[in-house]
Amino acid sequence: MTGQRMPIFRLTLIPLLLISNLSHAEDDQYTRLDDVYVTAEKQVKQSLGVSKIDSKDIERKIPVNDISELIRTMPGVNLTGNTASGQHGNKRQIDIRGMGPENTLIMIDGRPVTSRNSARMSWRGERDTIGDSNWVPAEAIQSIEVIRGPAAARYGSGAAGGVVNIVTKKVSNEFHGSIDAYMNLPADKKEGDTNRIGFDLSGPLIKDKLGFRIYGNLNRTEADSPYINQRGTKNLRSIVAGQEGLINKDLGARLAWRLTPAQTVTLDSSFSRQGNRYNGDGPNNVQTDYTRSLWGKETRRIYRQSLALTHESIWDWGDSKLAAQYDKTTNSHCSEALSGGPEGLCQDLGTKNITYFDSILATKRLTGEVHIPFQFGVAHVLTMGAEYQHDKLDDADGLRQIILPGAIYPAAANHTPSLSSWAGYIEDNISLTNQLKLVPMLRYDHNNKTGGNVSPAVNLAWQLHPNWLLKGGIARAYKVPNLYQSTDSYMLYSKGNGCATSSGSGRGCYLIGNSDLKPETSINKELGLEFNKNGYLASLAYFRNDYKNKIEAGRQIIFTGSTVTAGKSGGYDYFEWTNTRKAVVEGLEGNFTLPLSSKWKWVNNFTYMFNSKNKETGNPLSVIPKYTINSSLSWTPTEKWDTLLTYTYYGRQKPRTVAVTPVEAGLGNGGQGTTGLSGEEIGSYGIWGMSAGYAVNQNIHIRAGMTNIFNKRIYASTLRGSAYTYNERGRAVWGNMKVSF
Repeated sequence: MTGQRMPIFRLTLIPLLLISNLSHAEDDQYTRLDDVYVTAEKQVKQSLGVSKIDSKDIERKIPVNDISELIRTMPGVNLTGNTASGQHGNKRQIDIRGMGPENTLIMIDGRPVTSRNSARMSWRGERDTIGDSNWVPAEAIQSIEVIRGPAAARYGSGAAGGVVNIVTKKVSNEFHGSIDAYMNLPADKKEGDTNRIGFDLSGPLIKDKLGFRIYGNLNRTEADSPYINQRGTKNLRSIVAGQEGLINKDLGARLAWRLTPAQTVTLDSSFSRQGNRYNGDGPNNVQTDYTRSLWGKETRRIYRQSLALTHESIWDWGDSKLAAQYDKTTNSHCSEALSGGPEGLCQDLGTKNITYFDSILATKRLTGEVHIPFQFGVAHVLTMGAEYQHDKLDDADGLRQIILPGAIYPAAANHTPSLSSWAGYIEDNISLTNQLKLVPMLRYDHNNKTGGNVSPAVNLAWQLHPNWLLKGGIARAYKVPNLYQSTDSYMLYSKGNGCATSSGSGRGCYLIGNSDLKPETSINKELGLEFNKNGYLASLAYFRNDYKNKIEAGRQIIFTGSTVTAGKSGGYDYFEWTNTRKAVVEGLEGNFTLPLSSKWKWVNNFTYMFNSKNKETGNPLSVIPKYTINSSLSWTPTEKWDTLLTYTYYGRQKPRTVAVTPVEAGLGNGGQGTTGLSGEEIGSYGIWGMSAGYAVNQNIHIRAGMTNIFNKRIYASTLRGSAYTYNERGRAVWGNMKVSF
C-alpha cells in the first residue's frame, strides 16, 4: 500500500519544491509590483455566499466576549450545537447554512484552527467546548471573512458548511499602539457581567525592513447563576445551566521581515488560556452532590500555543506562498464520566481538590501555493497548491475503556490516535469574456484512515449588465471522521435509557468507535443574482446542500454479549459510530443595503430555511430558526459622532420530534417510562440594540450602548425534545474606551 501512495504524494509536493527552488531568484526581477491580477480564490470570494466584517463594523458592534456574536448577524449564519439534542446548549457555536459547527472551518490569517477537536465527542455528537472563534481578541482583528457554500470547498476537510477566516491587523511601518477597556453589565443579577482590557502595539524595528506587532488581552466573564433556569422547580439534580463563566488570557506577536521589495518572511506566535467557571453545565441536565460542590470553580482549562512561519514572494511569472504551522492545544479538565446520565460530568476521585487530566492535540501543517497568470486563448490565473498535515491526540482519560463484568470487547485501548493527510489542488480563474468569469477547481485529499477523496468544483460570475451580476457554483465538500469516532477503543456506556430504540428492553449498551467510517460528504449548490449601483445593493441566492454519510451514534445493534452472572442472565447491546444515509439543507439568503443619505445607511440581510433534515430519522440537523432577519441603521451626524440601531428577528424554532432512545419513545428503562419528547417550540421573537460612539480627540474614542433593549428572554428547558436549548440573555448596558497613540 505504501508503495502505491508515494508517487501521488510526490506529485502534490511539486508546488512546494517549485517555491523552494525559485526563492533564490535575483532581486532585479521585482520590477512589476503594480501588476494586479485576480486569483481563483479572490474571484470565488466575490461570490454571493461570501460576507465580510471590517474593522469599523467590529468597533461599532463590539462583542461581549466572542466574535461569534458578530458573525451570527451574517446571512446564512446561526449559533447552534452540532445536533438537535440540545446538549451543552449554551455553548452554541458558528453554524453556517444549517450544516453544524463541526462543518464550519475556523481559520486565523488563512491557517486552520482545530483546537476544539481536543474535546471529547459525546454520545449525541456534542463537545464540551465553545469552539475556535475566541482565540483572537476583537481589538486585534482587521476583518472577518465568512465564506459559505461552494466557495468554501477549496479549503478541504471540515468546510462543508463554510469557512470563517479571521484576519489580524498587519505590521505597520510607523509606531502605533492602543489600549482598550470594555465593560458589560446585565440588568439581571443572575447573568454574569464582563470586564476586558487589552493592548495592541506595532511599529518598525528596522525602517522598511523589519517590523513587529504584539497584542494582549485579559477578559473575565462571570458565570450565570446555576438557578437561572430553575423556573419554580425545587429539583436541584435536574437544573439546566445557563452560560458558564470564562477567563481569557491572550498574547500574540508577529515579526515581518522584508527580504526584498517583493519577498517577505513573517513569523507569528500566540499563546492563549481559556478557563471556565463551572455552573452546572452537562450533557444530560444531571447533577450530583459532588458536581454541585464545584459551582464557581475552574473545571476546564484550555491552553493553545501556535507558531507559524510564512514566506511570500512576487516573481516575474506570478507569486508564491509557503507556510509551516505548529499548533498545540492542551485541554486540561476534570476526569469525566463516560456512562449513563452523568456522562460528561466531573467524577469524584476522592481527592480534596480537582484532579486535572490533559487531552493534548498537536497539529503540524505545511502548505504551499503558487499563482501563475497567463494567456491561452483568454486570460487565465492558475493556482496550484499542496498541503500536508499530521494530527496527534493524546487523551488517556477520554479514551479510557469502561468494561463492565460480562461485557465483550476485544480491542485494546488506544490513548494516542493520529491522522496523517495530504492534499493537492488546482484551480483556474478564466476570463472567458470581460463579463463572464469561470473558476473550475479540483482538489484531491488523502489520509491514512479513509483513503482518498476527490472534490471537484466550479464557480461562475456573469455580468449581465453594468449593475446586474449572476453568480453560481457547485462543489463537492467533505469532512473526515474525528479521532474519537474513528478510534476502535473509544467506549461510552448506558444503562438503557441512552441506548437506541432497537436496544433490548432495560438492557445496557455500549457505543464504540469505528475505524471503518467513511468521510461525510456534501454536494453544495448556489445560484443568485445581485444588483449594485451607487451604494445601493440587493442580492438573492438559493442554496442547497445534499448531505451524505453524516456520522452519528448508530441505532442498529452490531452484536450482543450474553452473560450469566450469579444465576442471572443478561448482556449488553453494542452499537458503533456509523454513517447515516442522507440529509438535506436548503434555503434562501438575501442582502439589501440602502444609503439613505451621506449620513444615514440602512443595511439588511435575511436567511430563510426550506429544509434542514436528516432523511433517515426525520429530525432536524440542529435547532435553528426557520428564518432570520438582521437589520442595522447607522447615523453619522458629525465626524466625531456616530450611532447605530440594530434589530434581529428570529423565526420559529422546531425541535427534534422523532425518538432515538427508549425513554424518548415512551418505553423507559424496562418499558415502564412515559416521558417521551415534549415537542416544545420557540415562537418568533426580535432583539433590539443601540450604541453611540464619540471621538473625544484623535487619540481617545468612547462608545456605549444597550443590548436587548426590550429584555426579551429565552430560558433553557429540562424537557426532552424542547427547542428551548439555550439562554437568550436579557437587557445589558456596556461601555468601551480606546486610547490610541
